[in-house]
Formats: sequence, structure tokens, C-alpha cells
Amino acid sequence: MNTEIEEKKKYLLHWMYDFIEDDDEPAYQKKDVDECDQILTAFINAVDGSEHKSEFAWISSQVERLVKTLNILNEKHQHQLLETHQREDLCALISLVIAHAGHDYEEDLTEQWREW
Repeated sequence: MNTEIEEKKKYLLHWMYDFIEDDDEPAYQKKDVDECDQILTAFINAVDGSEHKSEFAWISSQVERLVKTLNILNEKHQHQLLETHQREDLCALISLVIAHAGHDYEEDLTEQWREW
């Protein structure tokens, strides 16, 4: 996994774990952040290891799958797992993955599917 991508993912997850520690009654637990980590890692590894990563339509389909999966996870936690800061960091992470796959895409590809 690319170092910049790994660092961005760690940063995102750090603040999610931090919220659990700071909130008296968090809407999610460590296992839920771990699940989010697994989902993100699977996406990153799938894109990084695919022979199709040069095809933007394929990348787009992977982003769509990721976003819809995260929508479901976030809904399970009263839409509190992925809030404003996480959304921004997630979009930045996804943009890094897209760029690392060789695509120069400036817009927010997640916007059309995301509910977070």
C-alpha cells in the first residue's frame, strides 16, 4: 500500500477511535471502526492490485461499491460513524487511491452515491 494512502487512512481512523474515547455514549464502538478499516483496506488493495485500475469506469465502479458499503455501515450507527470531518478525509483518501491508480480526476466521485 502506498505510504501516503496508508497515512491518510491512519489519520482518518485515529479520529474515529478518538471520538469513542471522548464520548460518554458513542453511537459506535472500536469494532465498528475496525470494520470500516477492513472495508477501506479491501478497497485500497483491490484497486492497487488490479490489472483494471487503468480503466476509469472500473475505478468508478469500485468507488461506487465502497461508498454504498460505507452508507450501510454508517446507517447502522445512526449516521454518526461518518460525519463531516470523516467525509472530508474519506473523500481525500479515495482521491489519493484514484490518483495512485493513474487517474487525474479533480471532482468528488463519491458525491453521487454517498449519504454521509
